Amino acid sequence: DTSDDGDDSDGNTDDDATETTIDENPSIEAVKTVAITNDVAPAGASLGDEMTYTITVTNTGDVTLDNLVITDTFVDANGSVLTLSSGPTFDSSDQNSSEGTLLVGETATYTATYIIEQSAVDAGGFSNSVFVEGDSPSDITVDDTSDDGDDSDGNTDDDATVITITSDPKISLIKTTLPLEDTNGDGIAGGIDDIITYVFIVENTGNLTLTNIIIEDNLPGLNLLGGPIAQLIPGEIDDTTYTATYLITQEDIDLGSVTNSASVRGEGPGGDLNDPLDDITDISDDPNDDDNIDDNGNGNPDDPTIVYVTSIYDLEVTKLVDELNPVIGAQVTFTIEVANIGNVTATDIIIDEHIPSGYSFISALTTGGTYSELNGEWTITQLDPDQVEILEITVEVLGFGDYLNTAYIQSSVGGIDVDTSNNEGAAEVFPICLTIYNEFSPDGDGVNETFVIDCIEQYPNNKLEVYNRWGNIVYSTKGYLNNWKGTSNGRAVMNQSDDLPVGTYYYVLDLGNGSDPKVGWLYINRNN
Repeated sequence: DTSDDGDDSDGNTDDDATETTIDENPSIEAVKTVAITNDVAPAGASLGDEMTYTITVTNTGDVTLDNLVITDTFVDANGSVLTLSSGPTFDSSDQNSSEGTLLVGETATYTATYIIEQSAVDAGGFSNSVFVEGDSPSDITVDDTSDDGDDSDGNTDDDATVITITSDPKISLIKTTLPLEDTNGDGIAGGIDDIITYVFIVENTGNLTLTNIIIEDNLPGLNLLGGPIAQLIPGEIDDTTYTATYLITQEDIDLGSVTNSASVRGEGPGGDLNDPLDDITDISDDPNDDDNIDDNGNGNPDDPTIVYVTSIYDLEVTKLVDELNPVIGAQVTFTIEVANIGNVTATDIIIDEHIPSGYSFISALTTGGTYSELNGEWTITQLDPDQVEILEITVEVLGFGDYLNTAYIQSSVGGIDVDTSNNEGAAEVFPICLTIYNEFSPDGDGVNETFVIDCIEQYPNNKLEVYNRWGNIVYSTKGYLNNWKGTSNGRAVMNQSDDLPVGTYYYVLDLGNGSDPKVGWLYINRNN
């Protein structure tokens, strides 16, 4: 007999086999973790880092699974699709099953890699998950979406493996110049009306791609050309899009330099072109300035760009006289010229022009400024480059004193004079001296009262002797000073206090300088 199962309720009452049915409970679980396997500076997930994903798939059911299929979903933080650099690729299984099959309790390991791209950095990170499917022996399909293996985040099931990258948008602007040139052909490089050419160097110093980058410069008179810069990726430098030129002014020459700062602004990923508050900005820096002042506190120096122009401060004084050999008592005119032969405006100029003792002041005439005969100062408020002012002083030539007339720049404002050798001008007359006026009339009318010898004061060791026609000495003195009124102090028969009579006399003048004595006649005339 063939056994029966003892259950006739199944419609089979004879010899049916005794059958035991075991229900299938297929299930599968996937976990995906990630680690940085090549950490490019800076530390932590950043551009260029190699990320290695480890995917484990475990048969958590009670039947063998086959036809395993893994589908990887890889997107950035904005949901845009990314592409793995490699994988997922089957690596091994802990019960040595071949790829696509999992025994009960067996775990298969897969790997994948990703080199972080700029788009992922701009998005702020990326996430990855896998969806795994497998078939049971009875063709029941089971599946699972991977978990990140970290249940401490409160999500214990099917949360994607996420990498967050901290955004650090930065931009740097350097403002410098090309070497100064003589663009106007006046022989001075960097002088007035020469052109300064500015160079703008923009660098993306952050980790995000920047777009619509605009440079602004408020230097009056600056001609800014170019832009905007469409895009700069991190580390990229642009030094050609923007240029600017500037024409040097007289004000710049007087100041000695041109000082200015520019600014740059750009949009980060997702930025609003109409909202300046979200712009990435920087103030320009002068690479030649080591002060490295950080005005905006962004870690980049913000020293203003200083261009030292060619400032030449040079005043020149010249002096001439219209008659070199005047007679005593004649009038001569000194002409003093003050010229600004530099390119810097001079102000508050004071010329010392004291009239020496050999002259008596008559009058003064000037084309600019004021002259005071009391303190001998010629004051000019301002003297522009190439400007010339003239002072004419008319004096009477005296018979004694100093005839060297010197004018010099006592003070001025505007700079340090580059050539002080031309700050002084001098002129001197050489009067026709020792003219002996051999007729005089000491009669008390105040006219021609004394015996006059021009320039006798210049010979303090002189000796004068006067003789009458009989050879008797009637007057003698040492250090004569044009003060003899025809009285006698000699040993003649007349009293010493007596006036000499009208008539002709003879003089002997020894100048006391080693020269031969001068001898001649003189005539005393009295009208009363």
